[in-house]
Amino acid sequence: MDTTLLLAAATILTIVAFGLLVWGAVPEEIEEDEIFGYRLTKRKRLLEENAIYAMVLPLIKIFAHYARSIPGERMEEFRRDLRDKLMRSGFMGAFTPNEFLGLCCVVGIGIFSFVMVFTLVVAEFSNLGLAIVAGLVSMLLPFLSLNSAISERLVEIDRRLPYTVDLLVLSMRAGLDFMTALDRVVTRGQIQNPDDPIIQELGVVLQEMRVGTARTDALINLCERVRSDYLDSMVGSIIQSEKRGTPLANVLEIQVDTIRNKRTSKIEKAASQAAVKILFPLMFIFSAVVIVIVGAMALRMMSSGM
Repeated sequence: MDTTLLLAAATILTIVAFGLLVWGAVPEEIEEDEIFGYRLTKRKRLLEENAIYAMVLPLIKIFAHYARSIPGERMEEFRRDLRDKLMRSGFMGAFTPNEFLGLCCVVGIGIFSFVMVFTLVVAEFSNLGLAIVAGLVSMLLPFLSLNSAISERLVEIDRRLPYTVDLLVLSMRAGLDFMTALDRVVTRGQIQNPDDPIIQELGVVLQEMRVGTARTDALINLCERVRSDYLDSMVGSIIQSEKRGTPLANVLEIQVDTIRNKRTSKIEKAASQAAVKILFPLMFIFSAVVIVIVGAMALRMMSSGM
């Protein structure tokens, strides 16, 4: 009973202390980073569908407000790198770079509080040192999640690329030019699945071309954003076709077949390596089974002899 009362009192005091901190330190108007385009649409959808996201976002914005005021050239370079990674991840959580740093702070405080309460319940005293270490280490978790999101998105782009280019080729075979065919593919893709990463990237290409960017430059920007070997090869072929005057539909059709062959070879190679990789742990499992069986037989023989 004493532990329960102590835990309740500690929780209430923590909430009150944090409330006083926010009331005293946070300005009345929090300056926010401007968001627009797909990130704005994604944030609206997350606010409507995810209650936890809606509750935590105001706290993230508080920390983002102070992260924005950190000066320094290295900090600006870090923000640019983080902005690039967030874009490559498909705008994970619809966060801006400063909001992502705020997310790291929120995660660290959350894990710190959890460890404090958990050690209080289990050991009847709060382990402050363990809580601080756990809180600092947990601030790296959003970065791990971000890298994972980038890798997953790249895999999804490579997987969806042949099918999307097929639709583009069919539209061009029907008599449409590249920009009109791209517009049709992007429009239909956004209706069917607005979170499709290849549709998002092609939508950016379409927007750049509409504002006057040359097709070659827009495609090069696409390669720099996505960093996919398949996409680099296809864009390189498109640029070469423009210089030589080769029909673009033919080039895209050849590239799609090439990409499919490369993907098939990659999958076959991974499947062949799986048998070799699984052999090593199977040896340990087999050894453990043999030890258990032989040990049981030896113990039985020893007990029978005795």
